[in-house]
Amino acid sequence: MSYANFKDALFSQAKAHGFTDWEVFYTANNNFSVKVFNGEISEYTNTDTTGLSFRGTYNGRIGYAFTEKLDEAIIPSILSNAMANAGIVEEEEKLYPGDATYPEVNNFTLEDLDVSEKIAIALSMEKRTLAQDPRIKSVDFCVLGTTKGAVSIANSYGLDVSHSSGLAYAYVLPQAEENGVVKTGFEIWHGNSLPKFSPEKLAETVAKRAISYLGAKSVKSGEYPILIDNRTACSIMSAFSSVFYAEQAQKGFSLLKGKQGEIIAAPHITLRDDGIYEEGFSNVAFDSEGVATKQKALIENGVLKTLLYNTISAAKEGIASTGNGFKPSFKATVRTACTNFYIVPSDISPEKMLANASELSGGTGILITEMAGLHAGINTVSGDFSIASDGFLIEDGKISHPVEQITVSGNFYSMLKDIVCVGNDLKFSLPSSDGTFGMPSILIRSLSVSGL
Repeated sequence: MSYANFKDALFSQAKAHGFTDWEVFYTANNNFSVKVFNGEISEYTNTDTTGLSFRGTYNGRIGYAFTEKLDEAIIPSILSNAMANAGIVEEEEKLYPGDATYPEVNNFTLEDLDVSEKIAIALSMEKRTLAQDPRIKSVDFCVLGTTKGAVSIANSYGLDVSHSSGLAYAYVLPQAEENGVVKTGFEIWHGNSLPKFSPEKLAETVAKRAISYLGAKSVKSGEYPILIDNRTACSIMSAFSSVFYAEQAQKGFSLLKGKQGEIIAAPHITLRDDGIYEEGFSNVAFDSEGVATKQKALIENGVLKTLLYNTISAAKEGIASTGNGFKPSFKATVRTACTNFYIVPSDISPEKMLANASELSGGTGILITEMAGLHAGINTVSGDFSIASDGFLIEDGKISHPVEQITVSGNFYSMLKDIVCVGNDLKFSLPSSDGTFGMPSILIRSLSVSGL
């Protein structure tokens, strides 16, 4: 049964069962991935999934139900389940009637290849990585994948919107060995055109990264200027993104509660969440509640302007949702999440930032390119972090040697104020259910480093 026909039948029966309003949230996805190891396919997935959730107001309270099968025969069961659990959800929800207009967005329709071509690319990635240098001894992970998805929301108030997207990704993790010392590198590519993807470039980049860590040693403990590369900065921002969620502040889990209008970051920091960013990878015209997305500055020139709201957290403060209410799946309830969440870049090159790091300390700084166990080493309530890290020593404005076995410690809120400059190398992470995070390289005035 088609989604359109099922929706119409469900809506008709919802009214007959006594619901005063109702809504469906429908998803259809295709996920493909192939992993190769030693020149052979070690894992393969190619699945199509669909699902639909129903929510409606019954006796003044919201009830939920969901199904993976669109069959008119199960509609009575869906409605009965929703009637039975109406009121179980503690939050007082209301359906959103929709907005008058929705923005035009770049949906990133995927330029795909057939399965045999995808497998050939994955095998090529491993082969090319091993061929880069004799010190590359193995490739532990070599994966190519694509994901395609569609979301539709409709309700009894007349809301009826749809969105589709597609994305390809590839990542490689090789091992480099020299004099009995083994180091790994990791690099990921993602985009919306597999025909334009270069496995050669990915192989070259990741091999150089793994080899660059050979000969690493620790450094003396102390306070250092810290330059964090764009990829690692994305991971940090992702880990602390929830402090910008209004629902977290309302529960006392964010120190940004009541800070709107106050300076919380360096004056050159502007942080945005933008569902319609042309170069982003989480572009969508509406969130999972049907609220139109838009560009908004959370931090503008160092000043906190807003937090991110869904309709429930917004209603608690008597304001409008920012369009950040999302479901991680059709079975889940709405929670706050980002769209394209990024710090606006500058015109400063990473090379200039190396020089700036040396100038801060009179010659020595540290470039961080890897952080391990990130989520285990942070406290999102206090903002404190202590994370095992790898990278490179900076001496006289240039990279000196690789660094290992250090722990970098600090506080996220203090770090925002201590960002000396940001780079021109804005890079976005792979999209997730939490959104897409974009960061340029960032130079921190000083963080504590535990080493020798």
